[in-house]
Amino acid sequence: MRDLTPCDLEWIENAPQVARISEHITAPPAQVFAAFADASTWPRWFPLMTGARWLDAAGGPAGGVGREREVTLRGFGTFRERFLAFDEPSRFAFTVIASSSAMMKRFGEDYRLTAEGNGTRFEWIMGAEAAGIGKLVAPGMKLFMQRLLRRAARNVNRYLAEHPAPVAAPAQRTTTYEKPATSSK
Repeated sequence: MRDLTPCDLEWIENAPQVARISEHITAPPAQVFAAFADASTWPRWFPLMTGARWLDAAGGPAGGVGREREVTLRGFGTFRERFLAFDEPSRFAFTVIASSSAMMKRFGEDYRLTAEGNGTRFEWIMGAEAAGIGKLVAPGMKLFMQRLLRRAARNVNRYLAEHPAPVAAPAQRTTTYEKPATSSK
């Protein structure tokens, strides 16, 4: 894997390429957040994802600001993410710090969950700065990513309906930080 330039939360919203979706999920925010925090569920509902794991899961519960996760997407490669926000049950954001893909120089995602009726308003923002071959496909990537994100939102909604889980008391809020850390590699 090669190191990528980390980003912060503000950069994600103002990146050279930004894809956004806003969808309603019928589960409450705490249940949606729990599915996001559980890396083992992602390959069940996120299109193209074949693997996801917390790199330091032995160090305590999954997630938290500064923690790292590794995911693999069929056709796109492996990505090491470092969390910028982990505010249960409302925000989940990361910067990609390393990747086997040569398509990007910088990449981050920001997931925002707000109670809406008996469910959740899910806002997903993905920011990227293309590199190499990624620059050639960038014009079509926004539409592709929006479709992928909408499909993921529908899939997680269906997954949560089929796998209802008791919602535990909210965990202690983890402070969000804006300064990106550099890769340890």
